[in-house]
Amino acid sequence: MRLCWETKEVPDELVDGLRALEEEYPISEGPREGAEKVRFKRWDREGSSEVVPEDGGVLVLYDGPARAFRAVGKLLAEDVPVPYVEEVPFRTLGIMLDCSRNAVPSVGHLKRWLRKMALMGYDMMMLYMEDTYEVPGEPFFGYLRGRYSQEELREVDSYASKFGIEVIPCIQTLGHLEQILRWPAYRDVKDTSSVLLAGGRTYELLERMIRAASEPFRTDRIHVGMDEAHDLGRGRYLDTFGYRRNFEIFSEHLSEVIKICRRLGLRPMIWSDMYFRMGSETGDYYDPKSVIPEEVVAKIPEGVQLVYWDYYHRDEEFYREWIRRHRRLGRTPIMASGIWTWNKLWYDHTITTATVAPCLSACRKEGVEEVFFTLWGDDGAECERDSALAGLMWAAELAYGGGGETKVLVPRFKAICGGDYVAHIRASEVEYPAGTDVGSAKAFLWDDPLLGMFARYIESKEVSLGQVAAHYRALAQEISRHRKGWDAGDTEHIALAAKVLADKVLLRGRITAAYAQRDRAALQSIAQSDIPALQEEVRKLWESHRRVWLSQNKPFGFEVLTVRYGGLIMRLEEIRARIEEYVSGRRSAIEELEEPAEPLPQVSLRYRNLVTSSAIL
Repeated sequence: MRLCWETKEVPDELVDGLRALEEEYPISEGPREGAEKVRFKRWDREGSSEVVPEDGGVLVLYDGPARAFRAVGKLLAEDVPVPYVEEVPFRTLGIMLDCSRNAVPSVGHLKRWLRKMALMGYDMMMLYMEDTYEVPGEPFFGYLRGRYSQEELREVDSYASKFGIEVIPCIQTLGHLEQILRWPAYRDVKDTSSVLLAGGRTYELLERMIRAASEPFRTDRIHVGMDEAHDLGRGRYLDTFGYRRNFEIFSEHLSEVIKICRRLGLRPMIWSDMYFRMGSETGDYYDPKSVIPEEVVAKIPEGVQLVYWDYYHRDEEFYREWIRRHRRLGRTPIMASGIWTWNKLWYDHTITTATVAPCLSACRKEGVEEVFFTLWGDDGAECERDSALAGLMWAAELAYGGGGETKVLVPRFKAICGGDYVAHIRASEVEYPAGTDVGSAKAFLWDDPLLGMFARYIESKEVSLGQVAAHYRALAQEISRHRKGWDAGDTEHIALAAKVLADKVLLRGRITAAYAQRDRAALQSIAQSDIPALQEEVRKLWESHRRVWLSQNKPFGFEVLTVRYGGLIMRLEEIRARIEEYVSGRRSAIEELEEPAEPLPQVSLRYRNLVTSSAIL
C-alpha cells in the first residue's frame, strides 16, 4: 500500500522519521494519487496502538513512536487498511548488534537497519563495541579494527532519534578486552590475556573509555559489560596483590566503575553472569545449585541494572526461575535473548524460535519490562547479517502478541525488507543437514578435507556424508529459484555457499572411500577434476562474501575471512599434490587418512579447531 501524510496531521515527534522512511518506502509527504492518507494521534494507553479506517484514509492512535512506526509497517504490507488494536507488555524492545567480532557495520548499514527496526516496532539499539570506538589519546584502542569515530556515532544516534529509537553503547570494562590487551601500550593494565587489571591506572583508562563511548549519544544509559571474566585475579593481579576471592575483586572493581558512571551522569547496566558463576562450584551461569552470599548481594551498587542473558534454554519454567533469582538480587532484570547469527553462515531460525518463544512467554508472566535480542558475531562474523531480519520480524510479532504465523509475516517482510520470508526461513536449513542436531554449515565449510575432524564427528553419529551432500545440493537448487530481495538477506550468496558445502562434503567422502579401496584411478580423477572445480567454487564464494561484506560493513575484518578462504584454496592445492604423489608412487601413504577416528563427545565450531588439531594457528 502507498501512504501519504500531511505535516499538520502528524505530531512533531514523527515528522523526521516519516521523511526518512521516504528514502526507501512508498511514503510521501503531501497528497499523492493512489496513496492512502494516514493521520496520527497520541493517546495515553501505554504500550498500545490502534488503527482505525476512516473516510479518506486511516487514523493511527499510538502511545509512542515505536507503536506509530510499527503501524506504518503493517499498513505498507496491506492492500486495504485493516482495523486492529495491538498491545505490547514491554517498555523497551530492542536489539544488540555485535560491532566487535570482525564485522563493524557501516553507518549507512546501521541506518538501513534503523528504518526496518522502526517499522517492526523496535525502540532500542545497542552497539556492542569492545574496542571499536574512538578513545581520544588512545591510538591503539581499536587500531586497524574499523573503530567508529565520535562523529560517526553521533550520526547514528541522530538518525535513530528520528524514529524515537534509543541507541545505547555497550562496552567492556573488565573482560573480553583481548583486542586492546594484545598491544604493549596496555601492558600495565593487563591482568590476563583478556581481563583488565583491577587497580592502578586501569581506572584512568576506564574513565576515558566510558566518557568516549557515552558522549556521542543522547541516552544516559550505558552497558559496561563485565561478563565471562573467568580468570579474574589469576594473572598479574595475583603476582602483584596476592590471592583474593574473586567476589571481592569483582565487587570492588564494579564499585569503581559505577563511581565513574555517576560522575559522568550515566545509568549503568551489566551482564549478570559473574554473580551466578562465582556462587557456583562449577562456575556455571545456569547452575541451579549456585548460591550468591548475602554479603555479595549487599555490595551490588544501587542503580545498576542487571542483564540476564540466555540464548540456550527451551523451557519456559527455567527462564521464570532465573528471573526470580535475579529479583532476589534486588531488581528485575533486563532480558537478553538471541537471534542466532554467531558461528553461522545464515540466520538460524530453528534455535531462535526454540529459545525466544519460551523466553518471551516467561518475561510476560514475570513482569519483565525490557527485552532485547543479541546478534553476536563470534569467531569471525561469517553470517550474512541481513538474513537475521527475518528473525527480528518473527520475534517482534511474538513480542507484540502475535503467533509468528508465516501467512502474516510473508507480506510484512516483503513490504519492509523487500525479501521472500519463506526463502529466508528455508535457507536457514543450511545449518541442519538430515540427521544432524548442531548448526554445522560453518563447520563443514572450514573442516579440513584430509583431517576431517568434523566429518568424523558427524559420521560417528551415523550420518553419512552422502546424505549431507544431498541435503546441501537440494537446498542450493531450491534457494536459487527464489529471486533475491532488494534489501533483505542475499539468498544468491547462501545458495552458492550451499553448493560449495555439497561439493566439499562429497569430496571428503570420495577421497576417504577411494583411499580405503586403494583406488588410484578414482583418486587421480579427484585430483585432476574434483579439486580444481571446488577451488574455483570456493573462489566464487569468497567473491560473493566480499560483495556482501562491503555492502554491510567497513572493510576492516574481512582480511580474516580472506585468509580463511585463501587457506582453504591452498589446502586443497596441497591435497591435490599429496594425492598425485600417492597415485604416482612417490609417497606410500596419505598419512592423515591412516589415523583412526577417535570418539568426540562434542565438537568446537571455532575456525582454529576445524582446520587443524594443532594449537598453533
